[in-house]
Amino acid sequence: MTTLKQFLIILLCFCTTLMNAQFKVIKFGAKAGVNYPQASLSTQDVLNIYADQTYDISNIQTDITNGFNAGLITRVSLPLVPVYIHAEALYTQFKQGISITDNGNDLDLSTLVQRLDFPLSAGAKIGPLFAGLGATLSLPLANASDIWSNDVEAQFTWGWHIHAGLKVWRILAEIKYESGFGMLARNVNYNYNDTDYNFSLDSRSSQVVVSAAYFFK
Repeated sequence: MTTLKQFLIILLCFCTTLMNAQFKVIKFGAKAGVNYPQASLSTQDVLNIYADQTYDISNIQTDITNGFNAGLITRVSLPLVPVYIHAEALYTQFKQGISITDNGNDLDLSTLVQRLDFPLSAGAKIGPLFAGLGATLSLPLANASDIWSNDVEAQFTWGWHIHAGLKVWRILAEIKYESGFGMLARNVNYNYNDTDYNFSLDSRSSQVVVSAAYFFK
């Protein structure tokens, strides 16, 4: 009977230690930040825009305004092992536009890019400092606008990123550079001067993201 009691006490202590370690290993928090996208058209976009017409290439301008992101983050960090994994679910928003001038006629198109991002990162840490890389799965939210045709369903797209930051107590500060592997699924479909234009803009254009997170107890 004494042996059984000792075994139960040891088992209880082990379970308690395991539960405490579990809370230290996996942490949940809220995250938000500012996006600084880089405006650009790809070479293929320019070729598609100018096929069979006479616009001056220098008249095309793109503009992407700074945006924001907000959502949840999970951090898995093993005790005594200098590695970690971040899994996130973020809402991202920024504005994108195109301007074309031809013989005094102005064509201005703009759209509010809205998408759900699911970054997954892994890296190493030294004290409060960390650095890593990963991939981001994104789902563009379908919404009608001047640029994006609403007859094409939004599809998942993939991007990549590298990041570095600092974690002190429950606060995490991070700077990230990310870019895309391909085009957004939704295409430009617009008629201008009796000419139909169909081409893609890369909403996964390169961008710098500065953000902060707070982990709950």
